Amino acid sequence: MTEPARIGDVLPGVLAEVVDRAGHGYDRWAELVAQAGYCHHPIRLAGRVEHADRQTGEVRQVYDSGREPDGVLLKACGTRRESRCPSCAATYRADAYQLLAAGLRGGKGVPESVAGHPRLFVTFTAPSFGLVHTRKAQGRLVLPCHPYRQDARCPHGLRAGCWHRHDEDDPRLGEPLCPSCYDAEAQVLWNALAPELWRRTTIAIQRALARLVHLQEGGLRRLVRISYAKVAEFQKRGAIHFHAVIRMDAATDCRCPGCLAPPPEGFTAALLEKALREAVAAVRVPCPPLDGPDRYARWGTQLDVRNITTGDEQAGELSAEQVAGYIAKYATKATESFGSGLDRRLQDGDLEHLDRLPTHVLELVRAAWELGNRPRAGGPQIAGVGTHARVPGPLGDQEPPLLHHHDRPASGPSRLRQAPPRPRRRAPGWLGPNRGRRPGGDRRLVVVRRRRLCDRGRAVAGAVGRRES
Repeated sequence: MTEPARIGDVLPGVLAEVVDRAGHGYDRWAELVAQAGYCHHPIRLAGRVEHADRQTGEVRQVYDSGREPDGVLLKACGTRRESRCPSCAATYRADAYQLLAAGLRGGKGVPESVAGHPRLFVTFTAPSFGLVHTRKAQGRLVLPCHPYRQDARCPHGLRAGCWHRHDEDDPRLGEPLCPSCYDAEAQVLWNALAPELWRRTTIAIQRALARLVHLQEGGLRRLVRISYAKVAEFQKRGAIHFHAVIRMDAATDCRCPGCLAPPPEGFTAALLEKALREAVAAVRVPCPPLDGPDRYARWGTQLDVRNITTGDEQAGELSAEQVAGYIAKYATKATESFGSGLDRRLQDGDLEHLDRLPTHVLELVRAAWELGNRPRAGGPQIAGVGTHARVPGPLGDQEPPLLHHHDRPASGPSRLRQAPPRPRRRAPGWLGPNRGRRPGGDRRLVVVRRRRLCDRGRAVAGAVGRRES
């Protein structure tokens, strides 16, 4: 039996750092960590704050980061990515929930009458690029994945279906039944064009609604205004789909939240849904020219539309709290479910270290990288080339699924676009006791701040600061 290893031998310097940290200055260090929101990768700042008297020329130093533990001040990174910093992502998620809920039920300057406006919760999906393993359930009954005849085969000789009843945690979910039949290149192109497809959809909704009420588009904009908030989510197969809240208000000259009014009579949630379905069926985006026939990006056939309007005559299918919580949840999600290493920019040598990824995800990565090196594929517009290329699909090109808003920057959830939520916890003392204001309102004093970025991340054994890529 081997002797147990001593911690001091396995991790040299760790015990010494723990003892040193628990000594003098621990209370202040713990205070800085707490006020930075327990950020996993805080920004380390160094500098000082001085007060200068205009009349006498006297300069008095009121703050110096050199007196802080490690000689730096910690500030939260503020990222939305849960895979990068769970604490900052939780703050963003909570702020997003509050603002979205206010835009659906009222509050925070939005009148409560907004709960009676036509509102829809819509899920936009991608089209099929080939059969993948999926879980089909009706209540507690789980159905076979893809039933087929026993002798049916695909062109590559594999079975043309799957009779398994997959569990929720089955690793095969999202994997193609036949990798050779699956069109990974088309999926990569669709993911890259999804933002443009969404932009055209918002325009098509306005035009479809104008046709339904027999008005010109300009006349419609003088009557109603459509606002939305959306978030992107990756499916198991690596394709993007969008969750969106769409709300219809009366068009007013004043765009402040307090002036929100219901749309004119006849503009109902049913009318908005009809215009939405017409727009989704008609909109498409041409793909970059490749070898073969022309391709167009369009929405999939699975369009889920739910009414969240509540009132005396119509019962909502979803509550405002449920919708706000669902969208806020995915506002901090990215590509962490596909494996590590995909939530950042990829360089030339990174492909060699992605062999631990699922086979299907790795095939999408390689397809995206290959498209990025094709001049006819659109080059940087699609996948990007060079040492800092971002690969679309299940990678970092789609940024963390951010909340995206349109048309009314000062009302309800749309306020997030103009002023994105920031962490509530702020670093103490950096601007001095007066937060950058002249002490006591004295106009003779001028606040002079000198600061510089030292590093990112916490101090570790053997290093004062560690830079996080």
